[in-house]
Amino acid sequence: MNITCCELALSITIGAFAVILALLAMFFNYNLKLDARTVKLEKKNGKELAEIEKLSREVKELKKKVNE
Repeated sequence: MNITCCELALSITIGAFAVILALLAMFFNYNLKLDARTVKLEKKNGKELAEIEKLSREVKELKKKVNE
């Protein structure tokens, strides 16, 4: 069975295409995980900022009471 150069080129092209598709799938899966982690961290950051603001108000109120 002889393999012509066109058949060889076609099989190499198909193999390269499969590898590229696999790499793209891994890349996008990684990006989706990063996006989910970013959203999670932003929510956590928002809660922490709200808590900091609340504590800051409490400190101001306590300072007013001490100064009176």
